[in-house]
Amino acid sequence: MIKKYLLGLIGLSFTLLACGQSFEGTWIGTLELPNVKLPTVFEFKYDGEWSGTMQSPSQSPAKLPFSLIKANGDSIHVEVKAFGVRYAGKLSDDRQSITGRVQQGSMQAPLDFKKGVWKSYKRPQAVNPPYSYDTVNVSIPNKLADVTLAGTITRPRTGGKHPAVILVSGSGPQDRNSTVFAHQSFKLIADYLTKRGIVVLRYDDRGVGESTGIYTKATTGDFGKDAMEVLEFLRSQADVDPKQVGIIGHSEGGLIATILAGQRIPSLKFIVDLAGPAIPIDSLMLLQNEAVMRVQGKKMSEMDRNIILKNYEIVKSSLSAEKAFEELMANMRSIPESQNAKFGDEIGVLVTPWYRYFLKIDPVPFIKRIHIPVFAAFAGNDVQVPAAVNMESLTDNLPKNPKSLLKIYPGLNHLFQTSASGSHLEYANIEETFDMRVLEDIGDWILNLK
Repeated sequence: MIKKYLLGLIGLSFTLLACGQSFEGTWIGTLELPNVKLPTVFEFKYDGEWSGTMQSPSQSPAKLPFSLIKANGDSIHVEVKAFGVRYAGKLSDDRQSITGRVQQGSMQAPLDFKKGVWKSYKRPQAVNPPYSYDTVNVSIPNKLADVTLAGTITRPRTGGKHPAVILVSGSGPQDRNSTVFAHQSFKLIADYLTKRGIVVLRYDDRGVGESTGIYTKATTGDFGKDAMEVLEFLRSQADVDPKQVGIIGHSEGGLIATILAGQRIPSLKFIVDLAGPAIPIDSLMLLQNEAVMRVQGKKMSEMDRNIILKNYEIVKSSLSAEKAFEELMANMRSIPESQNAKFGDEIGVLVTPWYRYFLKIDPVPFIKRIHIPVFAAFAGNDVQVPAAVNMESLTDNLPKNPKSLLKIYPGLNHLFQTSASGSHLEYANIEETFDMRVLEDIGDWILNLK
């Protein structure tokens, strides 16, 4: 009897081991969030113990190691603690797919995988070594925030002092290359400008890549303070002309550049604003909603508009996050299926510290105080920061400066790619990373400031 019992246990252990090891390999899935689909890749390896990585190829080439992997029979649970990501899934009978759910903070969503091989995007403008300039990885402390920012300086090999810029990314967790759908626009910008004799410093957002801190607890104000520390660090470099130090910011990064310029930070001598908001953010977000619906062939109804405006009023209020969430859910009650758990997870984003801070920003008072040269570029097909209204605000409110230049580039989207409609759904399928005309104009403008 004991022998049969032991044999049964041995047989069971082999079954569990075999099933557990069936998780080995590469798994391809798509995380579907409101208005965006993110390819997701899990890789698992078993060598006496589990190891593995998670990758979101559209956001970054980085493979994030799992901090926890538990495989038991046909079930698996993994975590990436640094980003607060948890996933639980179940292996199919044929061991070729995993069905499960992912959670990050208040966000929960289904995420299913199939076994396979990830096919990389085609990116003809990708920048690869060897480089014709020097690259140096650096660490920059923000002591007040107890954060260390990791970045890369690219330096011309010619002697003397050079103009210099820091690159400040748009919203969402961004690495130093501003990787989106395998496009690395900041690496391309740094490569081009450095070849033209400009020192460039790009860096990982706090809590992203090699930078420390917690991204999900930061606001636009925090990212602005990070940018100030990076700017001062760049200004202190031996090959940098301190009288020619500026910021190139994209989207939220452009907003940060505008705010710092309006605050008249002494070390900031010029800014390049790439599709940065120039109108109050609550107005911008309403326009953004309308534009996104329009490219999808839809039209915003008066009821939709009223619900959105009420949501903004709640988000900007002094209510606690919990109370604001309750008010938002009540305001959305007339929308079908708005009271289920999935919808609640999506609404939870509106009460995050970043969103509540962001929605209250009005850049106009800062624009009115800018006295340094500004190069502002807007994209004609941009549905996230519509060109016409933001250009009008900048033209009306920016003090006149003969060195400033404001331009709209027809046919480009928010990422400054040549696009058909400007929809964010096109980003991944467009091979172009960044329009060269814009790059050339940026380089010419900076070098002519001398």
